[in-house]
Amino acid sequence: MTTVATQVQINLFCADLDACLAFYRQLGLVEAFRAPASGAVEHVEVEAAGIRIGLTSADVANGLVGLGVDPGGSPSTELVLWCEDTDAFYDRAVAAGATSVVAPVDSPDGRLHYAWVRDPDGHQVKFVQKR
Repeated sequence: MTTVATQVQINLFCADLDACLAFYRQLGLVEAFRAPASGAVEHVEVEAAGIRIGLTSADVANGLVGLGVDPGGSPSTELVLWCEDTDAFYDRAVAAGATSVVAPVDSPDGRLHYAWVRDPDGHQVKFVQKR
């Protein structure tokens, strides 16, 4: 019997889960799941282009199962959001509290237009559009 993945989800560990959730909502991502269902949120999932992005409290993850995550560390991963208007996403992200890393720029071959920001918890986010 072959085991196959049936869905993809990316989880970001957050020091300030509420700020991260507000940021991704302002980018237009839709909340799909939260735990617990009521009360202070410990984990919430938003969707973008059919992919779930989990936002998990680092304190809860470390306290519950001892993951040892450090959301304030140097970025070693990034979330890439393909879009139709990189400039608009970049502007919306900065207005929603992101820190600019690289303002919108064309790729050297001119096929892509992209920009980078860090969300309120320091996760690196890249916006990309095809030219």
